[in-house]
Amino acid sequence: MSNTNKMDTSAVFEMFETINSKLDKQIADKLAETAQIDLTEVNTITERLEQTIEEVRKPVNVNHCHKIEIASNWVFISLIVMAFIILGLSYAIGEQRKTISQYRNNDLKFRYIKMQGQTNEESIYRLEQQFKYADSVRIIRNQVEKYEELIKRKVEKTERMNRNSKEAERLQKEAEALKNRK
Repeated sequence: MSNTNKMDTSAVFEMFETINSKLDKQIADKLAETAQIDLTEVNTITERLEQTIEEVRKPVNVNHCHKIEIASNWVFISLIVMAFIILGLSYAIGEQRKTISQYRNNDLKFRYIKMQGQTNEESIYRLEQQFKYADSVRIIRNQVEKYEELIKRKVEKTERMNRNSKEAERLQKEAEALKNRK
């Protein structure tokens, strides 16, 4: 019974080798079939693409002729409307400049009267007459600016003096407190 249990291993090995070679052959055949792709469609598409590129590269002469006819009703009406709008806006800007100038002059007049301290009808009338001349306005503006600068300096000095006096009082109190401790 021991003879029947033993098999011929060389025969089994040969069988595996045969199966392995057949499988390798089948795999190689399948790969060869898949490697042969039909490229005819790709070639036709490539040719059409190259033809299209050549057509695009060819220069094309196109004559564009744009004309605006002034005799056209729409163009004429549009030009007239734009002219009226420009004139209207120019007038509005001019009026705004006059108003702004008047506000500046009134501000300067107020500051001048404030600088004088008191006023009456005659001084207001003289001031109005002076504002008719640009040189007088410049002189008044310089006087007012100098006056306001002097007032500003005076206020700063007063504030500094107040701070210094408060600081002196505080230091005096501290000195007295130290003196009383001893």
